[in-house]
Amino acid sequence: MTTFYNKVRRYIGQLSYYFDRLNVDAADVLNKVARKESAIPHIFGILMVYMSIALFFPYAVSMYYGEDPRPWIFPMLLSLLIGLMLLMRYRSPENTRPTEAMFVVATGWLALTVLGAIPFVMHGMGVIDAIFETMSGFTTTGSSIMMDIESWPKSILFWRSFTQWLGGAGVIMIFVTILPMLGVGGRNLFKNEFPGLDVQNFSARIQEEARKFHYIYGSLSLLQLVLLLITGIGVFDSFCVMFSTMSTGGLSPHSESIAFYGSASVEWIVIIFMFLAGTNFYLHFQAIVTRDPKRYLRNTEFRIYLLLVLAATAIITVVLWETAFYDLFDGVRTSMFQVVSLMTSTGFATTNYLGWDQAVVFILVALLIIGGSTGSTAGGLKVARFFLAREFIASALHKTVHPRSIFTVKIDGRPLSQEALSSVVAMVMCYFATALVSVVMLILLGIDPTTSLSAAFATLSNTGPGLGELGPYGSFGGLPDAAKLVLTFTMWAGRLEFISVLVLFTPVFWHELMRYREKYV
Repeated sequence: MTTFYNKVRRYIGQLSYYFDRLNVDAADVLNKVARKESAIPHIFGILMVYMSIALFFPYAVSMYYGEDPRPWIFPMLLSLLIGLMLLMRYRSPENTRPTEAMFVVATGWLALTVLGAIPFVMHGMGVIDAIFETMSGFTTTGSSIMMDIESWPKSILFWRSFTQWLGGAGVIMIFVTILPMLGVGGRNLFKNEFPGLDVQNFSARIQEEARKFHYIYGSLSLLQLVLLLITGIGVFDSFCVMFSTMSTGGLSPHSESIAFYGSASVEWIVIIFMFLAGTNFYLHFQAIVTRDPKRYLRNTEFRIYLLLVLAATAIITVVLWETAFYDLFDGVRTSMFQVVSLMTSTGFATTNYLGWDQAVVFILVALLIIGGSTGSTAGGLKVARFFLAREFIASALHKTVHPRSIFTVKIDGRPLSQEALSSVVAMVMCYFATALVSVVMLILLGIDPTTSLSAAFATLSNTGPGLGELGPYGSFGGLPDAAKLVLTFTMWAGRLEFISVLVLFTPVFWHELMRYREKYV
């Protein structure tokens, strides 16, 4: 052993001698050779480490309930090993390109999905089913292939709910540590995770802005958890329901969803927090910090969001009162629950609304497509985009009549640039174009048009339940594997607002990305 150390010291001394002759710092050279400067693998390393931490929680649940811990140990150690290897090999540059930021956003979700699917596979689920279920969780869609939910281990049920919470906004907590490394790219990353927010007016301290979201999300989650515990539904169910509510995911530990509890208190708690989760979180922060609740009503998007919820609830309540023999109070609660659940893309259910009047079902489907507010965990196209699309059409019609006039589109008194309006139109077009392609592909796979249309819009809007066999108490398990892969893509694209995903299929994106591939320091 002494001889070995002597040889190492001699070789180091020789290297130092030659480096001194060349006037080069040996330590600096070794550091540059040993570690490459590249944002993408470095960030992936951070994601993997955080993934290993996340997997610890279902592992703890499995130990508490006396279940087999091995399905959790393997992916936990694997993600930790990969993460540490990437972090030791790569370090982040001071800045990165927008293309790299978008690549991280899009492919990061795929990497987390693959790792998150391993426990499902080790519990006997097929690979494609496991990927579908995990993607449904991380994208907060809430579509499930599980039939007899209660027969699955507690740790699995906890994990599928927890993935929603992570996907809804928990991933943003991870990015709190990543954003400062990305500079301009970090702003683009934040924009993709909070579509619709005016990030150009944000301060340069992106990390601070991300933390605002983190604080509100965590505080509301804790508050709902406490309220659910008070109702007496149990610790395990309280956590699962909270995870699914705040993420607007909708996966439940019971086949009957929220109807299982038969509690008006639970339903009202879920209604309130679904609505709050579907509201712009930055608006929450502004209202709390300034102690000015009137900020909500001064926000155009929130006013429209609230109006749609109240109007739809009133209409459906009247219909239920006349046709379904509901009393007024139960009718209000039942209708509001379904309205808020579908508009926020949560997908919880207290009744099979498909048996209601067809006009009511149409209203619910329309709300499903519209979605909640921008900067929230809700899916769909978002209320602000519909408002801006309407204003864009009004502008076009105005210019048709008065070609020389100037018509400025405003929201909350702020004029919007043509670029912003164009992005809204592009988003809407991407949504319906992706839906059309998905429906055609599903029909070609032998699925009937109604189911195909329902499945496409339900997954694109990250809502979960659809129509027919895919209703609130249905399952996607009967679909062929190829259809599940198509819907896995639509969930992924819908959660990341299409642009970050669709740009991966353009040659110019990859050309730009390869121009700035990893370099030595």
